[in-house]
Amino acid sequence: MQAYGIVMVERIQKSIESIADDLTQLQDQFYLVGSSALVLAGIELENIDDLDLLTSNRDADFLKQRWKTNKLEDYSPAHADKFLSNFGRFKFDEILIEVMGELRIFHENEWQILSINDWQEVVINEKVSVKIPTLTEQYRIFTLFGREKDLKKANLILQQTKYIQPSNGN
Repeated sequence: MQAYGIVMVERIQKSIESIADDLTQLQDQFYLVGSSALVLAGIELENIDDLDLLTSNRDADFLKQRWKTNKLEDYSPAHADKFLSNFGRFKFDEILIEVMGELRIFHENEWQILSINDWQEVVINEKVSVKIPTLTEQYRIFTLFGREKDLKKANLILQQTKYIQPSNGN
């Protein structure tokens, strides 16, 4: 990993450490997804905009209540016709955090709850660790999302790894 990648990992770790007390109080499994999960899995990106936390509805409600003074009110997620969740966006110092409680994706003419089928744990410090989808799982999620920016990330996984091959549909 190049020096810039190490700096990005450290930035993500510092951001997670800043919310560690709240994360340890969550009642259900939660996952770090999106660009920050790619970086923690070793994929080099030019930048990350935010931390995306995939949670249960009750944990999303907990974080939304806990972080209400940091909530960005004038924000609504793009592609509302494709994604549905118990959503909140928050700003802490330099980092944006998006919470997605029970994220649903409109796929094959129905709303489907996004489930993480395969994950790995990343230890941040002695207090907190986070689960991220494996790279194969991240590839599946990005292609399922299907937006141009997600397909670019799926392609980065293929470019930077030798183990993941796109499905031929069989």
